[in-house]
Amino acid sequence: MSNSFKAVIKLIRFHEYGPLVIITCLTTALLATKELDIKLVKLLVYATSGSISTFILNDIVDVDEDRMLSRFRNPLVNSELSVNTALILYLLTATASITALVGLNIYVITLALTTLTLSYLYSVGIRFKDLVPTDLLIHGLVPTLLTITTYITYRPLSLDLLILALIIFTSSITSELLQEIRDLSINSRSTVKYLGIKVSKDLILTLVMIASVLYILLTLSRYDLNYLVIYSPLTYSIIEPVIKFRSNYLSVEEVISKLRFRTTLLVTLALTTYVVLNTSQYTIR
Repeated sequence: MSNSFKAVIKLIRFHEYGPLVIITCLTTALLATKELDIKLVKLLVYATSGSISTFILNDIVDVDEDRMLSRFRNPLVNSELSVNTALILYLLTATASITALVGLNIYVITLALTTLTLSYLYSVGIRFKDLVPTDLLIHGLVPTLLTITTYITYRPLSLDLLILALIIFTSSITSELLQEIRDLSINSRSTVKYLGIKVSKDLILTLVMIASVLYILLTLSRYDLNYLVIYSPLTYSIIEPVIKFRSNYLSVEEVISKLRFRTTLLVTLALTTYVVLNTSQYTIR
């Protein structure tokens, strides 16, 4: 694998966030409709390309600050990749994301563009990332709006969407808090810096427990989701590493790794079960 290709992979960070973006979009669509069509492909392209362009833009804007603070996760800092190349990649992915919305209804397009704009304003213009606690709220809001955008593509707002959106919101804030703790030594502006480590850890545990309760409520919100309540005991596998992290038995890197793996596994298991049991109802157009 060439150094340039490795630098691109490092820049887009798809391996870190891509699977979660795809799972969020796919899960929401499969819960919203049994008729799969080109709209799902459009939404997946919009979501993945938009996510990639957001991370690229963030690294472009922050290259000088990252260089000064020796943040080598940004491949532009030590010239693994040129800023011009990164800018071209940003324009390509941003264009792909926006173009994918063509053909969807006006409400979906409006909400999708609002979501994309908020994600860009995290790094440029308003720079939500420098505003406490707005940095945290935007990290929760963007994937939540993606969930709502995907759902209303197929059906109106409903109780199950509200619960699912709250799960995404709390989970995304949890993820951001953990990353802010991880980057505390090189990030002078963050909600964790304001709250302190202890309060942040307590908040993370509270959010994870809320998300677990919301999962149970989601399974009870629709008759065709009721049987997924059998997986509710598995939510403890997500709570457990957070408890250990709060008690300093796990490092922040370890808890992030465990939560990513276990959350992805639980969602994949529940979604696969749902699809298999409803296979006969799905149609592809």
